[in-house]
Amino acid sequence: MYKTSYYDDFRCIGSECPNSCCVGWEIDLDINTFQKYRDLHDSNINKCISVNQKPTYDKFAKIKNVKDQRCSFLDKNNLCNIQKKYSEKLLSPTCSNFPRRKVDFGSKQLSSCLLSCPEISRIFFADNEQLKIIDDKKKLVDTNLKIIPDEFRNNLYAVSGERVFNFLYKLYNSNDISLEKCLMITNQIINEFSNKKIEPHKLNEVFKYIKSFFLNHKIEKKIDTEMQLNFLKKFFRCFLKKKINNKLSELINKLYTDCFLNRDIKKIKLLYEKNKLHNFNQFLIKHPNIFKKFFIHEFFGKTHLLTNEDFDSNDGFYLIFFIALVSKLIIILNTLYKDKIVVEDFIEVISLVSRYYGGKDNLDKEEKELVSKDNQTFVNLFYLFFG
Repeated sequence: MYKTSYYDDFRCIGSECPNSCCVGWEIDLDINTFQKYRDLHDSNINKCISVNQKPTYDKFAKIKNVKDQRCSFLDKNNLCNIQKKYSEKLLSPTCSNFPRRKVDFGSKQLSSCLLSCPEISRIFFADNEQLKIIDDKKKLVDTNLKIIPDEFRNNLYAVSGERVFNFLYKLYNSNDISLEKCLMITNQIINEFSNKKIEPHKLNEVFKYIKSFFLNHKIEKKIDTEMQLNFLKKFFRCFLKKKINNKLSELINKLYTDCFLNRDIKKIKLLYEKNKLHNFNQFLIKHPNIFKKFFIHEFFGKTHLLTNEDFDSNDGFYLIFFIALVSKLIIILNTLYKDKIVVEDFIEVISLVSRYYGGKDNLDKEEKELVSKDNQTFVNLFYLFFG
């Protein structure tokens, strides 16, 4: 087993959580948990659960939501009545496992946590250290993770994907390589790899060539605040059309109303650019690795995107990039009237955006259309992010 170094440090903070995982979505019950609840003969529990129209073993039933999409087992203090009245052992796998996630390779598992949990984001982004991965003996693994177990090492695509991840792990943990360079190298490698243009025995040679090429490549960047604000406006409209009731939609609705409907857009543009060039840049100086940590953390949590041919690794990469892009721009817009941007501002937004998009493997159709102009998805994401 490999896992992130913070994995065992997580403890749910319950009623103190700013964005409870028991609010905002329907919670599935597997058939075993459903039967355990029925066996309690508790009318208060029975009235809160219902069998799905097309029940499966893992999604046999669901817990009903009440006002504001709160789990009906949640009390006024945001504590679980099941756990309070009975035992933590009666929680469904969905509840007891969250925010933990695993990528299962048979005899090997990769364990990390979802950044949609504010407490996980707080723990992970609390320092400027690199992503640390440990083995089952809690020994730090710097490079060459053997992700694919022996029984599957005849799968050349999976083994090649393992090598791609190990290359990215070393790349993003390097203090000498900028985020811009990391992303350009990543895009080229994933594009070549997913299109099967690299012969397995030439992987290291190709990695070395692509890395060398982009390290010596001059990046042309220009400040384009108007482009970023136009994107945000379109994204906000797109998201609000979904009519989702969660804290991200509340924040987006507030920002859309305050910045694009009720204010002078020229004034907003000036404030945004000033905040971006001063406060946000100062924040990045204090936390230089924060986005690099985010990217490699998500690659580790979604390693299947690199090792399983059934998934499109390009689409997976674009989704991760999209989450980073939207989070960055919202953070800047959400802190226009603050003296400085702090890590708590980053955590608040990255966890909210990850709450909706982090569990997916590719972008929704509407979001994809926002960044796929001229079939240049990576280029559009790149210039929006660094503009």
